[in-house]
Amino acid sequence: MSSTEALQWAAEADDSLARNEILTDSEIIRTVTAEDDDDDDVTPVTTPNISHSDAVATLNTSLQWAEEQNFEAHEIMIFRRLRDRAFELKIGTAAQKKKKNH
Repeated sequence: MSSTEALQWAAEADDSLARNEILTDSEIIRTVTAEDDDDDDVTPVTTPNISHSDAVATLNTSLQWAEEQNFEAHEIMIFRRLRDRAFELKIGTAAQKKKKNH
């Protein structure tokens, strides 16, 4: 960078600083607090519940993929356990619904 470019950059930086307001600590805190209050207007995003049937199907696909990729046996067992647990939950939910209907 030439000395002319450096002087030009410094002059622009001085202009930028002159345009910026210098705030006290309490003004900074008030500004930040006011900005935080704006976050209350944000609507939380709700994620849809995934059914046990969808979980079983997805885990079956994941298990098949892991086997095709030659994952280690202990990694494949994790997918199997998760799939089996999702299936148990699916069966349990179906049994509860059946009891309610009779």
